[in-house]
Amino acid sequence: MKRKKFLALLLASAMAFSMAACGNDTPADSSAPSGSESGDASSEENSDANSDASSEENESGNSSDAGGSDVAYENKVIMGNTTDLTGDFRFPGWGTSSVGASDQDIGRLTIGYGTQEVAEDGNLVWNDTSVKSHTETENEDGTATFTVELNEDLTFSDGTPITAKNYLAATLSFASQVSMEAGRPGTSGMAFVGYQAFHDYTGEEAEGTSREFAGIRLLSDYSYSVTVSSDYYPYYFAYTYAGFDPAPLGLVLGEDVDILDDGNGVYLSENFYEKNGDSYVKAAEIEANRYDLTRYPFSGAYVVSDWDASTKQATMTLNPQFKGNYEGQTPSIETIVYVKLIAETQLEELTSGGTDILGGVTGGKDTTAALAVVDGENFTETHYQRAGYGKIQFDCDFGPTMFQEVRQAIAYLLNRTEFCQTFTGGYGVVVDGPYSPDLGPWKAVQDDIELIDYAFSPETAKKVLEDGGWVYNSRGEEFVEGAEGVDAVRYKKLTADEANALDGANKTYASVSNTDGVTYQTVEINGEYYMPLAINWFGSSPNEVTDLISTTLANSSDLAAAGMVVRATTGDFNKLLGEIYREPTYGYNGIPTYGMYNLATGFSALTNLDTSYQWSHDPAWFTNSSNKLYDPYDIDFPYDLKAEKLSYEEAVEASGDKLGMDYLSMAMVYNASTEDEFNQWYMGYVERWNELMPDIPLYSNYYYDVYNAKIENFHTSPFRGPAAALLYANVKGF
Repeated sequence: MKRKKFLALLLASAMAFSMAACGNDTPADSSAPSGSESGDASSEENSDANSDASSEENESGNSSDAGGSDVAYENKVIMGNTTDLTGDFRFPGWGTSSVGASDQDIGRLTIGYGTQEVAEDGNLVWNDTSVKSHTETENEDGTATFTVELNEDLTFSDGTPITAKNYLAATLSFASQVSMEAGRPGTSGMAFVGYQAFHDYTGEEAEGTSREFAGIRLLSDYSYSVTVSSDYYPYYFAYTYAGFDPAPLGLVLGEDVDILDDGNGVYLSENFYEKNGDSYVKAAEIEANRYDLTRYPFSGAYVVSDWDASTKQATMTLNPQFKGNYEGQTPSIETIVYVKLIAETQLEELTSGGTDILGGVTGGKDTTAALAVVDGENFTETHYQRAGYGKIQFDCDFGPTMFQEVRQAIAYLLNRTEFCQTFTGGYGVVVDGPYSPDLGPWKAVQDDIELIDYAFSPETAKKVLEDGGWVYNSRGEEFVEGAEGVDAVRYKKLTADEANALDGANKTYASVSNTDGVTYQTVEINGEYYMPLAINWFGSSPNEVTDLISTTLANSSDLAAAGMVVRATTGDFNKLLGEIYREPTYGYNGIPTYGMYNLATGFSALTNLDTSYQWSHDPAWFTNSSNKLYDPYDIDFPYDLKAEKLSYEEAVEASGDKLGMDYLSMAMVYNASTEDEFNQWYMGYVERWNELMPDIPLYSNYYYDVYNAKIENFHTSPFRGPAAALLYANVKGF
């Protein structure tokens, strides 16, 4: 079986809600492309705004406001987001990379009791509310077994007990052919022994398949174990393999399906595989359950009590059965109404009472306007630096952007300090690599790490281009600055390997969106190919970042003087994702065209620092890499998961101090066994990343959550957004 990227069966609260990659610079816990599917049990609206659901409490819920007058508050909070609510709250995104921020927020509020949860510092921690004990055992065959004993007093919102079967149900379902027919990727549980045989089972015995999932055991009503394949162990975040969320059996398996274990691994009752013709009966049921908010109970702090798809509004009320999160924290706010906000009018909605919270306000004018209403009496705010950054991202397997010197030159040609100040209005800083200042590994290495400072320098940009061989014109002669037409840009003579990259895409490479009537394209001279320094850039629109890149980079005189041109194409964000991931369902036409994009990324948890398999040269892992960068160092010194696990110092010596991105990212999680070792590998990874520049970080902005002062104890952070923060908050008087 080919090994596939697997981020350790992280909880939905950790991984399904992970990285932002939104063209309009949404908060770091919103939708984004991600790696492979988490193996846990979950992924993660016309309500009456004047509902009297808590009228009895409201009659006595008086409080003195900052001005000293008595105000009766309803124990309710209205919040929202500019992304649409779709009703996809049970498993936001359904195992795909396109997940809406609003749907994720509903998931955060209604999915609970995960065996592990994200703490406020970004670490994934065991949830003592749901877990009684846990052990990890290394086996002689190189596998590892994780055993979890659950607390026996947990129930769903309808009072039905939560048992070990509820924690295993979604992984079994979402590893099967049945759920694949329902639209799931089918990759849940792939790190466990016996995954492939179970995954391939169709309901009929066949060679190489098994009805039993050997690596998952139901030990008792309140305990289970999982055995991780030696392909995925040892692993720095190995404890996350035992991370699951509970789900009602019928929700993910269909009605009357049971989970059984005769001693050789768990399996599902035969009716799970029942067919009607060529189709699985349960597949349609499971797919329909995705949007069913009434038939099955919830496990989290709140339940969805009302949802109106026409108004994009959801109402959630307290789950009285909920015993708390990993800290035992339970909510006090009776009702949360979640609404669709319009970016242009959301501040007016706040001041008029249409919402009580504006979450993740960013950008200069928006932040300034929002802070103008903060008076400490009616409205207040909390803020933090995002765990992530807005960026330019490159495709690195074809075109000019496949060359390190071109990516570096673009970084030198863009005044990132000025860009950051302009876009954020002073509410942001520039970072130089894939890190968050709030995560422990960066704090540990920040004083010792050595990074290239890509300060604005057109002269340095020219030098790195010349050193990289961009010294020709379209006729193979010396480039002359100030020339016109197709000779306005530099050309590079390609080696045979470079010309043949991506099935020869570089031989026919040409600029698009040629609004000036000039098309730059690769030319063949005496059997050799010369590529033009013309960058095809796709930017999402409408988008202020796209507009700013256009003025500060694409149309700058410094760029032109350096012998480079950037040609802009704009479209919606789905189209951008389609081009990045070369996904036809998102509009990709099968021809690689663009080498540069602008979007954003983020780190919702420490585990997001795991980028293993994202830089592999193996075509099997192509979809794991949004940059498609193949570090030449990895050719000379490749990483072998089965080889001896070298220390960082040993690997540096053996490679001649030339460790590539694949080696560093793999060793960071598969070689490191201590925090110090992880941090050392991480420092090397960030340094190499900074040298190769697969992305150009543009700004790490501050997020301001501006909210009605009736809400108390409301504290957000890079790893705890507004939805999660409401668990700790209260309305005055309650």
